[in-house]
Amino acid sequence: METKQQIHELVDRLPESETGAAARYLEFLLAHDEAPVDPEMLKRIDAARARQGAGIPHAEILREFGA
Repeated sequence: METKQQIHELVDRLPESETGAAARYLEFLLAHDEAPVDPEMLKRIDAARARQGAGIPHAEILREFGA
């Protein structure tokens, strides 16, 4: 398990161009820590994923929208 010190060291090694993405990800993790997902909601998400159809091919979308 990584310690906070190890995480700090990783952040210090990040290129400046990646710090924004890292900050957004850490904020995402904190938000989920503060508001865990209700187990009933997880069941509903799993059920919805199980009902997904085959989807629409990319080429068909492009034809429909004239691209």
